[in-house]
Amino acid sequence: MSSLLAHIKIVDGQEQKFEELSKELYKQSHSKEDCIIRYEYYRGRERNSYYTLLVYPTYLDFLLKHQISEHHEEAGAQYDGVIESIDLEWLDPIDDAAPVGVTKMEAIPEDSSDLAKEYGESHAAEVQDWWLKLRNVY
Repeated sequence: MSSLLAHIKIVDGQEQKFEELSKELYKQSHSKEDCIIRYEYYRGRERNSYYTLLVYPTYLDFLLKHQISEHHEEAGAQYDGVIESIDLEWLDPIDDAAPVGVTKMEAIPEDSSDLAKEYGESHAAEVQDWWLKLRNVY
């Protein structure tokens, strides 16, 4: 599995444009990707803060079918000047308290595109050591 919470800070005054672009990317992703478990946008507590929750069956599903897809790349270009910052927080479900499997990093296939390899480094799933100690303990 691959679970991710993107913390997104929007440039002041760009909230409407961000929401319009995100609605379109949501629609494109759900219509063109066959493996989405969760892909949703939320407004946060702080002004101009948003979150995207993403859950995919595997890290490679997230990377190869979503992150480097044509529809995601096209949308990404339109966010220029709208997004101030993004912080990717990888998540790990608590056994028997979340309906998804644990987050695992996978190697990028050698025959992948340069873009996939680039994103494989910049968007690598960060599995925390402390998670491993708690998996299947209780």
